[in-house]
Order: sequence, then C-alpha cells, then structure tokens
Amino acid sequence: MKKKIILVIFILLIILIAGGSFSFFVYQNKQEEIRIQLREEKKKKTIKTINSHYSSTVITNKEAKLYDKDYKEFGSIGKDEILELGEVKIDEKTKYFYIKNLDLNISYKDVDPTEEKLTIDERYKKYLLFDLNITSKENVKLYDKSKEKVVYTLNNSIDVPVIVKDDDGVFIEYYNRLLFVKNEDIASTYDKANNTLEETNAIPVTCYHFIYLPGDNTCNEIICHSKEQIESHFTYLTENNYFTINTTELRLFIEGKLRLPKNTILITIDDGARAENFIPLLEQYKLNATLFLVSSWYPKEKFASPYMEIASHTHNLHDGGVCSYGQGGGLTCLPMDQLVDDLTKSRETLDGTEALCYPFYEFNDHSIEALKKAGFKMGFAGGQKKATRGIDLYKIPRITIHNSTTLNEYINFVN
Repeated sequence: MKKKIILVIFILLIILIAGGSFSFFVYQNKQEEIRIQLREEKKKKTIKTINSHYSSTVITNKEAKLYDKDYKEFGSIGKDEILELGEVKIDEKTKYFYIKNLDLNISYKDVDPTEEKLTIDERYKKYLLFDLNITSKENVKLYDKSKEKVVYTLNNSIDVPVIVKDDDGVFIEYYNRLLFVKNEDIASTYDKANNTLEETNAIPVTCYHFIYLPGDNTCNEIICHSKEQIESHFTYLTENNYFTINTTELRLFIEGKLRLPKNTILITIDDGARAENFIPLLEQYKLNATLFLVSSWYPKEKFASPYMEIASHTHNLHDGGVCSYGQGGGLTCLPMDQLVDDLTKSRETLDGTEALCYPFYEFNDHSIEALKKAGFKMGFAGGQKKATRGIDLYKIPRITIHNSTTLNEYINFVN
C-alpha cells in the first residue's frame, strides 16, 4: 500500500513539474512575443519620428552641428537656415541627413520640413576678386550680408580670396554664398593673383524720366522716352553682357571696396511718373534699375519688382520756384530742420534707402549737410560724365538720356 501511495505521489509530482514547465514555457513565449511587439512598435515610432523631420527642403530649428562624410564634427550652422537634403533610406538607425547643397551631414533632430525654397543670390559672382587672400583663425564665424546673423561657425581656419572689402571685415565666398568675416576673426592676409578679367575704372550712371507706350501722345518733353527707344538701349546692354548694378554697389566701387567688370552700368529713373512702364522691360531683359521716387507722389508698392531698387528723390521737395537757385528746388535754401524732416520721412517711407537724387540736379553745401544729417550716404546729380573711384559720394554725376539721344550716342555714353 505504501508503495502505491509513493508511486501516486511521484506521478503527481511529475505531472505538476511537467505542467509547471509547460506553463513557464508558455509564459516565456508570451513574454518574448510582447518584447518583439514592443520592439516593432518602438522601431515604427522611431522611423515615424525621423520621417517627420525629413523633406527635400528643411530649415534648421536651432544652431546645429555639421558633420563631414566620416561623421566627424565640421562646425555648426545657425538657426533658420534653409537646406536641401539628398535622398535617404530611413530606418531606425538613421541619425543624420545628407545636405546636398553643402556636401555635409546634420542630425535629423536639428531640422524640420519647410515649404520655403532655398534661394541663392549669385550677384556677387559678377564681382571681380581682389588680388588678396585672408587666412582666418580657427573657430571662425561667417555672417550673412547683414553682418549680424551667424550662418556658420567652422572648427578649422579657411584661406579664401577677398570679394568685397569693408571697414570691419571682408566678404568672401563660402559654399556658393557671399558671407562676411569680421576683422577679429582674420589671422593674416597675403597678396595673390586671383583675377584675370578686365576691370572697369569708370561707371556710366544713366538717367531716364518718362517712358510712354505706343498710342500715348501725352508726353511731349525731351525727357519722354518711347518704348522703342528704351528697348534699343536694353537690347544693346543685354547683347553686350552689361552688369547692371544698384546704388550700394556703386558706392562700394567709388570707395575702392568693390571691383567691377568692364561692362558695368547703373540705370536710374527719376520721379515715378510712368515708371511702372519700365518694369516689364527690366524683367524681360533681366536688367536692374534704380527709381529715384518722390515718395509723397506715388506708393512704392506700385513699382515692386526684383529688378527695381527704390531710392529717394525727397519726400515732397520736388517743386520749382521755392529757392532762387536754378529752377528753385527747396533743397537748396529751406531751413535745415524742414529739410531733415522731409528727407528722414522719405527714408522711412522707402525702407531706409541711403541714396538720393537731387530734384532738378540742384544742390549746394546746405543740401549736402541735410542729406548727411538725415542718414543718406549718396547724392546723385547731373554732369554728363561717368562716376569714378574716389569722387565725392554726394556729387555723383549722371548722364541724362533724352528722346533725341540716338543709339550710337547712347553706346558712346556707356562705353
């Protein structure tokens, strides 16, 4: 009997052990299934997160580190910079995105998709290099054109040609962009022959007034230009690869801070009446011009175009007979406070322009003092000659174009 009891107990123990082992086995399998499921969910979540940062065009969401092809730290890039990404096969191990326009890498966490487009201003590529290079210090900061926002901070020094000189530093090219290096970040400079192109030593500043379209017979002054006349001038400039600059570029040229190619010109238009008729032609021929606008006469928005710079022709001082000098423009004799008030208002209306054209081309020391007090850096007049380096920035000559100016005369003016 005892043997039977022992046998029954032994069998029950075996059954219990086997059942426990089976239950444990089932439990273990269940736990593994849960772990696999959690890993898959985590993997999907990670991939979804990485994908949420990816787009063909992205914007940096903070100052972010940049990495070379070996994923070694290269430097950093500022916040709110637009980047173009290369295609990438994203998985849960993806850490970086490839920046196509920089040939560098960035952490996926440091960028967000954007609908903004990467725009590259390549005007500077028309400038001639100075025969001068800079070698920067390490950890050099490269600023945008405002000289305030840091675009890149580089771990190593760079050795690059100077494109534009400035009082507190130089502009250089870096990754197809004109960027600024402060004097404090420049270790040394040295002479180097960087340029083989022919440089200009004098720039024609041409002056137009009113353009009238076919069928319009209401413009009968000698400064009224037919569309056909303007087209003949613009055709010549385009066919001869002229670089049409703005007033700031002319100022830098006069100051010796910018070198420009042989065929360079500044096209100016006075007053504002009918000036909107120039815009389709400027855009068609891809030429730039500066409109000296009497800012109380017309809203600047009327002349909005990437090819039209808006500068000042005073706010409301383009009336004759006010002073005894010449045609009597008020800029030559009115009280200084009145002049500065008008000129300041014009600058504020026209987004802080620093260039002004004197009404009737009339100015004196009183006028120039008013311009300086109001913050203008340039004053344009007449004179029928070209602008050269070193001239007085408040006495810049222009060549007035009349409706009787033949194409050959125009060519002689601008050559």
